[in-house]
Amino acid sequence: MSGATDYHGFADGRRVRCVFSAALSLLIAGCATTTGGSYHENLSLSVQVQFYAPDGATVVIRDAENAEAVIRTAGPLADRLEHDFEDFAVFDLAPGTYEFAYADAPGAEGATIYGELEIREPGDERTRRFAAHAFVPIRLASAMGQEAEHLLPSRDLSYTQGLEDREFAHLKQGDLFEQVYFIADLERLQQEHDVHLFQAVNDVDRELAVLDDREEYLDIRYEDARRRSSFRNPDVNVADRVAHQRFDRWGIEEPYVKISRKRQALQRERESLMLERRNLEAQRDRRNALLRSMKIVHRAGALVLATPDLKLPFRDSVEQASELGEVLAVVRIGGRHQYWAWAPQADAAEDAEENTASETTHQPAAHAATQR
Repeated sequence: MSGATDYHGFADGRRVRCVFSAALSLLIAGCATTTGGSYHENLSLSVQVQFYAPDGATVVIRDAENAEAVIRTAGPLADRLEHDFEDFAVFDLAPGTYEFAYADAPGAEGATIYGELEIREPGDERTRRFAAHAFVPIRLASAMGQEAEHLLPSRDLSYTQGLEDREFAHLKQGDLFEQVYFIADLERLQQEHDVHLFQAVNDVDRELAVLDDREEYLDIRYEDARRRSSFRNPDVNVADRVAHQRFDRWGIEEPYVKISRKRQALQRERESLMLERRNLEAQRDRRNALLRSMKIVHRAGALVLATPDLKLPFRDSVEQASELGEVLAVVRIGGRHQYWAWAPQADAAEDAEENTASETTHQPAAHAATQR
């Protein structure tokens, strides 16, 4: 007696049929795909993504066979576990860039929204391990807001309340935005937060303490030099007259003016140190926000969605996420009209109708030619 089990599509979107024979179960388990290799071998070459929201929207990935699905939110707890894979928008994709589209999203009924999905090849062992055993859950923009905090990918709801509404409003006006998913190097980030950045802030504080003494010393010298300059009497004192002539003829400044320039240079140095300190503290805050969102701490890496609390404004999101870990997937949503979604099926239907009409039109002539 033998049975058959279907698995979801791999990098090229084709299905895998694994046939397990009870008679050979003690000797071998066979599992073949149309692209060759075993189920697990193909998984090692792909990154699995699941579009889990908005519920009821239809998503299609361009140039991928069997790459159209309806997004479903399963169960009363809205979990992302495997139930009946036919009901879920799950795709196994090889590293590369894919165009996708989704339609009938809440707030955009009857409209098609286009996007780009970039899958990156895992570079380190931590990311490879995640890609082999887990998936990237993707929430597409819609009027359906997130009601609970993101545990996977990590995303603190307190930082994102209202963000999705603003993103969707911009999207409807033709704007483009991106979502960056990365595997955070938690051990390194913890070390940077607790040790490296902490020490760097203390080093700046020590520099500022030394700067205080240097400024105090120059302040004393400045007041002394300025007081002596104020009491000069060139009509009586020859040295005072020479000092005035040196400035009038050759532009040689009084000592207190030179000291004033040094004081201003120290002030600029103080401003640079204060700016450096603020940047270091901001880096610590961003790492603390990420580490604080980890609900399970006994891990070396975790999938994280880059949100504003983890990034500096007006800087490339992918670049900043790369500083916190390894980027695995980038989703860019919105922008220009593209018109390709679901068009191939409509074009194929129209071609079939035209071919049928053409065959019907030419059939009598062909019959007459055959008789001759």
